[in-house]
Amino acid sequence: MTVRVGIIMDPIAQIAFKKDSSLAMLLAAQARGWTLFYMEQRDLYQLGNQARARMCPLRVFNDPQHWFEKDGEVDAAPD
Repeated sequence: MTVRVGIIMDPIAQIAFKKDSSLAMLLAAQARGWTLFYMEQRDLYQLGNQARARMCPLRVFNDPQHWFEKDGEVDAAPD
C-alpha cells in the first residue's frame, strides 16, 4: 500500500529553505517512498456535505536553488 501525504502550508516558493520544518518533514516522507500532495489553505473547500481540496502532486529536493517541483492540479475528496 502506498502512503499518500497531503500538506497544507504557506506558498512553498516563499519558504526559508534552511529553516522550514514543513520542508524537512516532506523530505523525510519522500525518502520513505510516500507520495506527496501540496495545498494552501485557500485550496480547501466544501461541496455539499463533502470536504474537497485542489492539490498538486509534489516532489521535494534538498537543494536551496531548486527545492520543489509541482505537477498539475487535481481536485479530490479524502479517501
